[in-house]
Amino acid sequence: MNAIENQHVNLNILSKWQEKIDLLEDLLKVSAILIMKLHPHELEVLVRSRNENNPYLIGDRGELNIGSYCDSVVAGKTKVQIKDASMDDYWQDKLKYNSGMCCYLGLPIFYPNEELFGTLCVLNKERREFDDLDQKLVDHFKKSIESDLIIDEQNEIIRNASIY
Repeated sequence: MNAIENQHVNLNILSKWQEKIDLLEDLLKVSAILIMKLHPHELEVLVRSRNENNPYLIGDRGELNIGSYCDSVVAGKTKVQIKDASMDDYWQDKLKYNSGMCCYLGLPIFYPNEELFGTLCVLNKERREFDDLDQKLVDHFKKSIESDLIIDEQNEIIRNASIY
């Protein structure tokens, strides 16, 4: 991994992301929204929506390749959408790895160098079909998060240049 994957996200950016995630949850009315940070062998909850239905906590970690919905986003580096895992033969036995959440919309988040940062996850305890507007909204928030990563990288370059 290069230096950008090893850096920590600036607290100001985390604060912005918290506002974004809470706003997205207000708009979509779902059980949980998460920004997950990829580590070599696991994913970590970096930001979580602060609604009372959200069972995930900041700092929670889950191993990769155990069957979580996010595993599929990480493996394919592409969007994954599940309307109702309990009605899907492939996903049905994986509900236990996903806190009982049966509905999922997840997108990969990339660093400026196109390496995978993590995922943006929208989860719901009940079946839900995300319409085109919902998907555009989530994609917009994903792009906004990626823009923040670009700004953070540029600020880091400026900080390092001013030291010398």
